[in-house]
Formats: sequence, structure tokens, C-alpha cells
Amino acid sequence: MQRFVVLLLVAGVLAVIGLGLSAPRSTGPDPLTSAASPTPGAVQETPASAVVETKLTPPTAPAAVVSAAPPPAPSADVSSRPEPAARSSQQLPLPTANPPAVSAPPAPMPAFDAAMNAVLAEGYPGGSLAVVRDGKLVYTRGYGFAKAGVAATPMTRYRQASVSKAVTGSLLAQLVTNGTLTMDLRVFPYLGVAPVDPRTNAITVRMLKDHTSGFAGDYFLFESRKAATFYGVASPPDPDTMVRWTAHYQLATDPGSTYHYNNTNYAILSRVIEKATGRAWIDLVRDMAKPFGIATWRLGTSLARPADEATYYEADTFKFGPSVFDSVPGTVETPYGAYDAASLNGAVALVSTVIDMARYDQGVAMGGIPAPELDAIPTKAGWSYTYVYNGSMPGQYTFVMRVWDGAHLTVMAGAFNHRDAGAIDETINGRILDAYRATTAWPAVDLFPNY
Repeated sequence: MQRFVVLLLVAGVLAVIGLGLSAPRSTGPDPLTSAASPTPGAVQETPASAVVETKLTPPTAPAAVVSAAPPPAPSADVSSRPEPAARSSQQLPLPTANPPAVSAPPAPMPAFDAAMNAVLAEGYPGGSLAVVRDGKLVYTRGYGFAKAGVAATPMTRYRQASVSKAVTGSLLAQLVTNGTLTMDLRVFPYLGVAPVDPRTNAITVRMLKDHTSGFAGDYFLFESRKAATFYGVASPPDPDTMVRWTAHYQLATDPGSTYHYNNTNYAILSRVIEKATGRAWIDLVRDMAKPFGIATWRLGTSLARPADEATYYEADTFKFGPSVFDSVPGTVETPYGAYDAASLNGAVALVSTVIDMARYDQGVAMGGIPAPELDAIPTKAGWSYTYVYNGSMPGQYTFVMRVWDGAHLTVMAGAFNHRDAGAIDETINGRILDAYRATTAWPAVDLFPNY
């Protein structure tokens, strides 16, 4: 029978549309989904609504899923379904570090150029795009400026904002599969932190991943300075101090009962991962990605302005804010010191080229990299889907999309060094998907050897 799935993620946006011609499976909203409202303050991670034209409607929730349970990932999914990394039924090639070389130049793709240039026409300084079709990089280019006087290129690096959470989800799936972590591990006892609210002791790895922890605020994003003052330490505090700061609050809801998107969930999840492995989050995701030719990933830091990275221009409403860095006191441009990106870690801090984000999503689609979702729709005959991951943080907007139509797999990754934190951002997904639908002739070229 036919199965339809529609899932939405905002503020680290995921939109999924899937059609499966198979026995239906129990699914819930994706664990990365969010309908969070903006938090007051200079730093805003603004919800970016996915624009998807479709007549499909979501299935009725299975009767076995009760309202008190975390909606994204019933525990039965972990034990009874194979991990996404184990499912790879297609013969499409995974991108590798050394694909066969080609000499043909990139063919023009006017629909994608028009979509990207339309965003720049709204006042965005620059951006970059990569398009992969059936495992081949068929198009990539930069648009506008990466920074003053420097053109954006396919190799310009961008902070990935909440697309980082998808990568963290993939890493977590790998660690669960190999037995390093369990989804039901109780986080605060494991980290050796005694919370004020005893309910906090019940928060598990699963609840952090699913955004059902019950935290009342986004403490890692908004309260670095308050935590430093409270503990009498330099600002910004280290992540372990921010975990203690989080634990000194009462929860807003019982753990596992209510979905609420929160960067602090993934910041603490990153600390759990680092303690379990004894390694830094960024080193772990680099190792996961390296077999697929991904070489540009690094951890973003708030004060750095690397030469190979775009300069970020925030919307006027949130352009400036108070610094959380003792070393740079006063008012700063929001992307450069109004929050501590490194402390947020696997929540928002990945830096990458768009080409390497396309490599990542191709790897996920083909099963070489674990999917961040516990029950990802397979890339095989009889199924179709559209997955969209978005990130939106001060001065940056990112997207990674993969579309499987039952015969061809298309991955599109892009980034801009600006956001309007509003209506224009909300059009970007629709523009790119419209460009995909408008493209009927795909270049017979593979540009991966050039990058």
C-alpha cells in the first residue's frame, strides 16, 4: 500500500516528503524537527519554514504512540529496525576521495543560477551551491561576494548553523551502533552533575536528540555571560560549566513529555559524545566523513575570521549585540562574539564548503554515513522522498537537500553569508526545489575530481 510522510523542521529545518510503495511503518516527527519561537535577545536562531508544494498529508499517528512519550522516536525503533548505515540497496556511487578524473567543464544550469541570484537580488551579499546527481558533482559555483572584494566560490567555507545537528545525529547513530553509547543513557548522572530539579536526572541521550529534555531556556546560546558571573569564571565559560549552569534551573516540562527545539540539547549531547569517546566532537565527525572525500570540515569559533571563510552579515534587527567574550568587551557584530559557537559545538559550529556538505548527504542517502533519523526512508526502488535540512544563525543561512524520485538521486547543498531572519529566508527552500523541478537536462560530467 502507499505510505506518505511529511515531516517539517524549522530553525535547523528539515522537511521530508516520502512516498513508499510498501508495508507502512510506524513513524513520528523527525527527531530534529522544531516549531520553536524566537527567543528575545540579540542572538536569534530564526525558524526558517520549508516551502514545499505538495498535496500529500501526514499519516495518522499510530495508536501505540501515547502523548506522554517522545513523539520523534519511539524506543521500539532502536531495537527492532536496522540502523540506516546498514541499508544500501542501490548501485549509485558514493563520493570518494579519488573519483575518476574528467576534463569537461561544467554545463550551465540556468534554473539553479536564477534561484541563487534571486536570493542575492534581495540583498544577500553572496552564496555557494553544489549539485550532485546520481553520485556525480554536476554543478557547483559561487555567487556574489564571500567578503568585501572577494568573490564567493565553490570552495568558500561557511558556518553550517543547525545543519551541524544532522551531522551530530549521524555521529550518534554510529556510536549507538558500535555500542559506545545507548539512547537511554541518563545524561546528567553520566556527566557527574547534580541538578537542582531532580527530574533532570531522567533526561536521556534520546531526549536530547529528540528535543524533549524539558529545558526551560536555550542556556548555551543566550546565557554564557550570566553563567560566568555566577561561577566567578572568565566569559565565555567552558562547556562543562555551561552544563552545570543548565542543571541549576528547574525544568519547564517533564523529560520526554514535550517537544521544544533547543540548541542546548545538542550542545550537551556533544559533551556526552566527547566523554564517551575521549575525543573532540570535531575530530569524530571528521573521521566519520573522511572516507567520503570530505576534507574541509572544522569547528567554527565566534571571533575568528579565516581567510578561506565567508564574512557573515546579520540582518539589521539583530546586527549587533553585547559580547560574551571578556577579551572583546562591549558591543560586537552578532556573528562575531555575541554567542560562543565553540561551546555550542555539535549544535551549530560545523564549518564546511557546500561541496563537502553535498558529499555528506550523498553518503547518508547511500547508507555509507548513518542517517540522523532513526527511521530514514530508504533510497531504493518503490520509494521516493525529499529531505531538507536547514540552518539559520546570525549572518548565515544554509541548506542541504536530497531528492530520490525512485530512479535518480539528487543532492543540493548551499549556503549564504546573510539571512533576513524572516520572509526572504522562508523562500529559499522553495526556490531551490523549484529549480530542481525545472531542470530536465542534467550535465553529463563529474566535477568531484576538481575539488
